Amino acid sequence: MNDYILKFEKEFEKLCYGKSEDEVFNHFLDIIICCLSGQQYEDEYLAIIGIYSKDKITGFCDLFAELILIMDNDGNGLLDYLGEFFTKHITKGRNGQFFTPIHVCDLMAAITIEQGMTSKTIQDPACGSGRMLLSAAKIERNNYFFGADIDNRCCKMTAINMCLNGLEGEVAWMNSLSQEHWGGFSVKKKFGLIPTIKKLNAGEGILANKKVSNEKVEDTIKVSQTKFEFD
Repeated sequence: MNDYILKFEKEFEKLCYGKSEDEVFNHFLDIIICCLSGQQYEDEYLAIIGIYSKDKITGFCDLFAELILIMDNDGNGLLDYLGEFFTKHITKGRNGQFFTPIHVCDLMAAITIEQGMTSKTIQDPACGSGRMLLSAAKIERNNYFFGADIDNRCCKMTAINMCLNGLEGEVAWMNSLSQEHWGGFSVKKKFGLIPTIKKLNAGEGILANKKVSNEKVEDTIKVSQTKFEFD
C-alpha cells in the first residue's frame, strides 16, 4: 500500500504545478463525484477538466486509480485515506481540522454498535471525512449512514468514502448547531446494486427536514429505528 500512497502523492504534486493544492484537491473531489453520479453532472465534469491540459486530465485519472488501490486496503476497504491526505497536505491543521484518529473511531464504534444491528440510523453531526461512519460500517454495514459538516470539502470526502464502500445514506453540508443547511449529497444504490451520488440543494434531504440531531433523546432512539425511504 505504501507504494500506492507514494505514487498518489507524487501524481498530486505534478497536478499542482501552477495551481494551489486546495484548488486541485477540490477539483479532484468534484471529478470523482461526477464520475460516481451515473452521468448526472456531465456539464460540470467537462467544465472542470477544461481547465487542465490533456496530460493533467490523464493525471487525474491516474490519481483516481491510485486512490481506489489504496482504499481497497488489501480487500478490506473502509479506509479513510482521503481524510489522511486532506489533513496532511491541504489543511495542515488549520481551523482546528484534526480528524479523530481511526483507532479511536474504531473503539467508539465498538462500544456503541452491536454486530447484526441492521436497518438503523448511524449519524455523525461533525463527520469530517466520514471515518466514524466507516468505523461503524466495519461492525455492521447494513445500516443507513448520515453525516454532517460545516466544510463542504469534508462532505464531499464523506460522500465519496460512503459510495466507494457501498454504504447508503446522506451527507449534509450544514451547521449542526444552528441547523443552517446549504446542500449535501445522497448516496443510494442504483437498482439495489451500484451506489451513486446525487447532489442535494439547500433545504433538501432527510437531515435538512427531519433535524434528527435536534430531537430529544427518546425521539432520537425512535428515529434510529426508522427505515428511511430515499427519493
